[in-house]
Amino acid sequence: MLKKDEVIAMWFMFLAIISTLLLFWQRVSFPIQEPGKTGTYSIIIPARNEEENLRRLLPSILATKSNQREVIVVDDHSEDRTREAAESFGVKVISNPPLPEEWMGKSWACYNGAKIAKGKTLFFLDADTWFSKHGPERIIQFAENRGLNALVTVHPYHYMHSFWEKFSSIFHLVVFASSGITTIVKDQISKHGGFGPCLIIPAETYWELDGHQSIRSEIVEHLAFARHAEARDVQTYAFSGRHVVNMRMYEASLKAVVEGWSKSFASGAKTASPLMTAAAILWITAVISYLLNIPDMGWWSLIGYGILAFWLARTLREMGNFKWYDAILFPLHFLFFVVLFGYSIMKTFFWKESTWKGRNIAGKNKRGSS
Repeated sequence: MLKKDEVIAMWFMFLAIISTLLLFWQRVSFPIQEPGKTGTYSIIIPARNEEENLRRLLPSILATKSNQREVIVVDDHSEDRTREAAESFGVKVISNPPLPEEWMGKSWACYNGAKIAKGKTLFFLDADTWFSKHGPERIIQFAENRGLNALVTVHPYHYMHSFWEKFSSIFHLVVFASSGITTIVKDQISKHGGFGPCLIIPAETYWELDGHQSIRSEIVEHLAFARHAEARDVQTYAFSGRHVVNMRMYEASLKAVVEGWSKSFASGAKTASPLMTAAAILWITAVISYLLNIPDMGWWSLIGYGILAFWLARTLREMGNFKWYDAILFPLHFLFFVVLFGYSIMKTFFWKESTWKGRNIAGKNKRGSS
């Protein structure tokens, strides 16, 4: 006969397992197809102090020859050799004009790049990404097949090379869960969220939506733009960038991971779907409640632990180069998430401070692309 404390603990385990399965049921990798012919498209890269990143990104774009592609780098008042690095690859480089009132720097850079773009499809891309073989063509081909009334966002596949970087795991899970694309009821959700580093949209549709001017003061600009597009009945598609586009988010240090996620996470929570954000919060609460009640569960806890670790490993493999042992350590990752999310909330909503690349971006009149 189970004791009362054991029964309660078992219920917490059951809720943790069920909520994890329901919230992370769907596969999220970008659908791979053979690259084919595309229409004209413009890759717009806002860049502030991105000299080294551009030397990795631009060769991955230019690896495939194409007469349909235009590459525009918007140099946002860089203090390094960003312009020279971009020009050495023969791509178009423009200087970002002075930042107007109420604009965020990255949105302003994207907007100015779009104004001179000639492609029928606009491809906004962060400079700290790089493509897998035929990545741009596969993404553009998918977007073109969806027609004018479509917006595609891709969360780049996260490559990590240190222990500290792997602490991004729960943040990635919450970002994807909040978008609504991982849940078992994905097809019943009318509106999905978007991802920041990579956004693709027909130029005609972009200007009908008033471009980045419509979300000019938002910190997490592409998530806000996806929500804006959905409100205008534009169909949005969101995926992980596995096999098409990649990133390494932060340097291999705890400080860089803390600064990077605290920059955007609380701000992004304001823009994400309230329903899916609530679902993610309930999931986190269920898992943490289970972990806290493990001592009252005895050997039964190993069953729940194994199921959770297996399912989290299955999901995380589509988001980044996580290993099976990263999922085994999920309690440690949850602890890091809770502490950092609390810090981010305090920093964004109470201290009114959010820094990135040495700049405070919480105010509306701060310059900085990315």
